[in-house]
Amino acid sequence: MEHQILLSKIRQFIALDDMPTALKTMRSLLENTPNLNEALQQSGRLEKIQREMRLGLVSDSEARLEQNRIRFGVLELLTEIEQKGLSAAALGEVLSAVEQESTRPELKSELEHAVSIVNSKNVVVGSNISAGGNITIGDQTIHTESQTSKNLRLFLYFFVPLLALGGAFLWYRLQPVSLTVAVQYSPANPDLAFEKGEITLHHGGRQEVKTIEKEAIFTDIQRGERVNLHFAADGFLPIDTTFEPSGAQLILPIRRDTSLARVFGTVRDGQGKALGGVTIRVQDMTIRTLPDGSFSLPVPPEKQRKKQRVEAIVDGKVVWDYTQPIIPNVSIQIQL
Repeated sequence: MEHQILLSKIRQFIALDDMPTALKTMRSLLENTPNLNEALQQSGRLEKIQREMRLGLVSDSEARLEQNRIRFGVLELLTEIEQKGLSAAALGEVLSAVEQESTRPELKSELEHAVSIVNSKNVVVGSNISAGGNITIGDQTIHTESQTSKNLRLFLYFFVPLLALGGAFLWYRLQPVSLTVAVQYSPANPDLAFEKGEITLHHGGRQEVKTIEKEAIFTDIQRGERVNLHFAADGFLPIDTTFEPSGAQLILPIRRDTSLARVFGTVRDGQGKALGGVTIRVQDMTIRTLPDGSFSLPVPPEKQRKKQRVEAIVDGKVVWDYTQPIIPNVSIQIQL
């Protein structure tokens, strides 16, 4: 029961990050046991890494990694001790040995010389230190890294970075993006300039509608989600497209429809009779009416207007002159 209490205290020292006290207690606990060798090695490793930290010979990350190795090595040794048990004689000397161990400067000096194994091939040369009567260090290779420590090192070096990358990628995918939609249009003439339209965006099971003059901004779009966009404006061809927003600006090249590309109608006299052969003039373009009085004059993009001046000419004289809006699919009725 008493050795279980001591083992528990050692674990408490480790949890409080008080490794010097934990190792000091463990060395006393293991006096005259085969496990003293490993406790001495862990003490030496801790003293060396602390000295190198003070001298600035190792970085903080390297020091933390080495201290974690020592910590896990000590915990593994504690587990082994619990499984094997300790002799009653060793337990009786534990408390008095705690203070005595720290007063042996010659042991500390030998350990500092011996623990060059940390950054070498774990070989200690030219030492005659002995401790507890069952450890001798000479020209001998000492394997200090346990299997648990090796597994931990592999985990830290390989799996932790992979987990970090995976977490970063997941965080990136969960971040919403904004979408800026801008129109691109070069009018054939000032009268055909784009004024405003409407953008409808379907995403995430909802619909957003915004008026657009130059650009419209949509927010809270889930990254990787496919959205549907619809553009509509008077006098322009509609646009429907489906895409996956990337956070960059979306440029919509818009084009005029054919609603202003034709001036058409019918010419009749006062009694409603169709008049053929009448000249119809729009700007510098002319056409003659058919026998049924109808006419259809195509207008190229550069001459299209929202309002056109329409003239009817008979025998070289303008007999009808009127400027009116060009309404899609509505004919012009001219009565002479």
